[in-house]
Amino acid sequence: MKKIIYLFLLLVLAATARAEGVAQMLDIDFVRVDRNGLGLVRFISDLTNTPPSCTQTAYTRSMAFDTNTAGGRSILSVVLAAKASGKKVYARGTGSCDVYGVMEDWGWGYIQ
Repeated sequence: MKKIIYLFLLLVLAATARAEGVAQMLDIDFVRVDRNGLGLVRFISDLTNTPPSCTQTAYTRSMAFDTNTAGGRSILSVVLAAKASGKKVYARGTGSCDVYGVMEDWGWGYIQ
C-alpha cells in the first residue's frame, strides 16, 4: 500500500513540477512574424496553468514559434486560420522560452 501512495505522490509532484502555459479556448488578439521567421501569437487573455519562469510579465498572453521549421509554419497556419475565422484556440506551451527568450514557446494546439 505504501508503494502505491509513494507512486501517486511522485506522479502528482512530477506533473506540477513542469510549468506550461495553456491557452484554453481563447480568441487571438494578433499574430506577428518577424523578418527572421520568428513569430508570436498573442491571445486576448493570459495563459492559464503555470507559465515557465522565463516568461516576462509583458508576455503572459503570448506564445512564440519559428516559421523556419515545418512545425512553426503549421502553427502559423493554425493561428491565421483561427484569427480569420474568429474561432477559438487551445494551445499548450513547451515550458521553455527558446524562440524569443521572454515568452513561452508553442508546444501544440488546435482550433475549435
